[in-house]
Amino acid sequence: MIGLSLVLCFSGFSALCLGLARHHEQVFGRKPAQRTAWALRLLGWLLLACAIVPAVMALGMSVGLACWAALLSLAAALLVLLLTYRPRLIVPLALGAPPLVLPFLLF
Repeated sequence: MIGLSLVLCFSGFSALCLGLARHHEQVFGRKPAQRTAWALRLLGWLLLACAIVPAVMALGMSVGLACWAALLSLAAALLVLLLTYRPRLIVPLALGAPPLVLPFLLF
């Protein structure tokens, strides 16, 4: 469950990041349309909010929220490193990580 929370945090921060013109241009080579930027920001906030649920379900309310805050920091640090060194990897990782973690939840 914590892995799912981490990848949701990463995907949420990635969407928020790509909602900014500077980072969108850095990754895609063009500035986003206004609706696209707005939709990415909304999706990012929704994913960050959804990332709370697996952490709280796994660890309880108090520890789950603390763990979620730590996972936010970890996901943001990973995103900063990717933006600096490999910005084109952000989209494949943000889209591909959640489906890869889901099978591990079944065990």
